[in-house]
Amino acid sequence: MAVTLQQAKDHSKIENDDEDIQPLVDASLIYIDFMVGEYYKTDEKAVKLADLLQLKLINDMYDNRSTEIAGNTKTDRVVASILDKLSNYSE
Repeated sequence: MAVTLQQAKDHSKIENDDEDIQPLVDASLIYIDFMVGEYYKTDEKAVKLADLLQLKLINDMYDNRSTEIAGNTKTDRVVASILDKLSNYSE
């Protein structure tokens, strides 16, 4: 199950209906699927991890609202570890 628009808004505490974050919801799922494939969707626990990651990605994209990456950016261990686990699912 992918994160819904309402779940994303609730998680990011967005109360304004004028905020269109659907592109962020779509892009976050595309990112996860592109990075690890889609086979993780066959495991319920992996899907829950992917949903958690998707919420984090949406929130990060919403908060930053920029394509610029700071020079002092550190690797996000939560994102890296979840992507690593999800990538272990294969046909």
